[in-house]
Amino acid sequence: MPITPIYTEHFVLTKMTAADGDKYYRLSNNDKVMKYVTGYSLTREESDRMLAGFLEEYGMDTYLGRYLIEDRHSGELIGAAKLDKVGKAIEIGYRVMEEFWGKGVATEIASGLIRFSREVLRARDVIAFVNVNNAASIRVLEKAGMINTERIEDLDEVKYRFNYSPKSNSRMKKVLYIILGLIAVVLIAAFLLPKEYAVEREIVVNKPNAEVFNYIKSLEKQNEWSVWGRRDPNMKKSFSGTDGTVGFVSKWEGNDEVGSGEQEITKIEEGKRVDTQLRFLKPIESTSDAYMTTEAIDSTSTRVRWGFNGKMPIPMNLMLVFMDMNEAIGKDFQEGLANLKTNLEK
Repeated sequence: MPITPIYTEHFVLTKMTAADGDKYYRLSNNDKVMKYVTGYSLTREESDRMLAGFLEEYGMDTYLGRYLIEDRHSGELIGAAKLDKVGKAIEIGYRVMEEFWGKGVATEIASGLIRFSREVLRARDVIAFVNVNNAASIRVLEKAGMINTERIEDLDEVKYRFNYSPKSNSRMKKVLYIILGLIAVVLIAAFLLPKEYAVEREIVVNKPNAEVFNYIKSLEKQNEWSVWGRRDPNMKKSFSGTDGTVGFVSKWEGNDEVGSGEQEITKIEEGKRVDTQLRFLKPIESTSDAYMTTEAIDSTSTRVRWGFNGKMPIPMNLMLVFMDMNEAIGKDFQEGLANLKTNLEK
């Protein structure tokens, strides 16, 4: 089996050979790097002997064994890594030159070894052992997604066993599946639930139809009877076009309760109906249609209807389950019509 190098984003891991004695010695001749390996720096003779032992353990026809870690672009020596077999698990390990500590190198190497072990070697379990006092390596393994599963007390060392396997992450996956399931249920419900709503209220005004219709088709006069206009006396209003005609626009900007937006007359059936489009900007941006109709009951009384059609996009339409729009908006419509009646019957 050809043994190709292992690549990460910034580094290449190449299987060690007997020709790598000089590089391995540079790594081994450092007390800090070897602190949790031998406890001291190695002489050249000790380093060569350790390298020879590693090379005897695995041949050159397997991915198992020791690797040199080098920069992919400059070729600079970064450290050493290992892939060992422990039972059915693959053990990973690494050593990094002191000048590269604290730069994310070890985390990239550990993550790369885990990924290679699972994707190429098809390892069900990936493990690592670390001295209980090696806080830096413990953090690296945790960042790489490994979990501390066991404390082992050997004769010469106390160490932790870290695991990265499907079993290790089963609880997290279950939680994720539950969350995804709930999201799916919510979205399905949102697709099935109504997205449109309609509100309509009416009142009888003791005035002739012509007089009533002339009054209600004026958007400027809505401020005199509208509930929302009365809720913010300081609301800023501006107008464009000719009031009471198609294309006339009334804009408002008020407090948090009334928000801001604009209303445009889109259609007029003289003496019968006025259609408008409401374009809300704050607190929620949306567009809805509204209308007012008048119907003569007799020569001195008129029935006025005020209606509103809205549509909530998915998943906002879930709010319709908890909020009765007909009740919430309907009472404001009824109050507004009562104000309209009072003003016209003065």
